[in-house]
Amino acid sequence: MKPDGPIFILGLQRGGTNQLLNILRSHPDTTWPNGEFHEVLRPSWENKNTLLDFARIAYHYLPVLVAKGDLLNPHKPMRPSAMDQRMRVWVSERLTQSTLRNQAEVSRYKAAMEAHGFYRNGPAKSSRMVVKLVNYNVELARDLRQIYPNAIFIGIVRDAVGLCESMISRGATPEKSVKLYQSVARTFLELAGEDFPIILLRFEEIITDIVATSAKVFSFCGLDPRAVSGFCLQDKARIFDKNGQVVGMQKVDAFYDISSASTHLRADVNTSAHARLPENLRSLIEESCGPLMRQLGYD
Repeated sequence: MKPDGPIFILGLQRGGTNQLLNILRSHPDTTWPNGEFHEVLRPSWENKNTLLDFARIAYHYLPVLVAKGDLLNPHKPMRPSAMDQRMRVWVSERLTQSTLRNQAEVSRYKAAMEAHGFYRNGPAKSSRMVVKLVNYNVELARDLRQIYPNAIFIGIVRDAVGLCESMISRGATPEKSVKLYQSVARTFLELAGEDFPIILLRFEEIITDIVATSAKVFSFCGLDPRAVSGFCLQDKARIFDKNGQVVGMQKVDAFYDISSASTHLRADVNTSAHARLPENLRSLIEESCGPLMRQLGYD
């Protein structure tokens, strides 16, 4: 039977989830909420919500917070069987509402893709919801399958040293980075060993051959790979103040046809990360995560 349910991306922050999301968003037959799973359902000033958005999300999350604690915090390990049926209904309703509210942005995005001539078969034939879960939130995959029995899951992993270096450079401790990597990697291996509708990808596969990897992803999800001739992968642009000083970064749409999409990706992303880490930290990460990496297909 051809898959027709939601598509959930599972992975670690700094681990390739954005590139995978951009590939799936580039397909005409997808739609998405305005944010990652925890950003849609859990209030946080870090998500840069407006005051109204924050109040609306907090209002709906408060009963969960009272009954279950801060369950959807992606930086905290999950408790077993954390979701009950009432909460599953709540998650389904909130994801649906958030996706509907985001239709203006989705339409803008699709119109830009079509204007670049990237849709070979014209407008969308269906509308598959794509949602991204990161860090400890990936442990909710089984709950999401109970909510959406016809859902498809894509787990994406990255070289442990490269990923942990990226987290450490942003303030995480080596111990927390390793623990998080191990947790997500074990969850992936458990799901892959079950009768679970998941495919596991390595971020390095996207870097090496984005065309073949995207076709693999589309086919697994039941999306026509021939419908797309280009991608919107997003670049980062500097934000300057009135004095010309860099004060931040923002994502901007960057359109690439299939033949040039690989130029967007840094082939040295892991090599440079390895070089930046002291030898003792590289050894710690390799010793702690190496066995899991080998099970995930790394040499």
